[in-house]
Amino acid sequence: MAQFSVKLKNSFNHRGTRFEKGMKVELQSKQSSAPNLLSVGKKEIADAFQRKFGMKFPTPYVSSSYLDVTKL
Repeated sequence: MAQFSVKLKNSFNHRGTRFEKGMKVELQSKQSSAPNLLSVGKKEIADAFQRKFGMKFPTPYVSSSYLDVTKL
């Protein structure tokens, strides 16, 4: 398992919830390279934000345009 840091590049609003630039989570992934921003990777990232901040992270925003993924 590898550990990754995922940080928001841009702020945005989604259905009345504000996500601020710089919000950051760390997660462990079964993937050895950065979590792909496809189905499995999107779910891992969204779940990590849900656990840390208690906010449902919208999967359309799980993209390289909004997130910076770094291997720790």
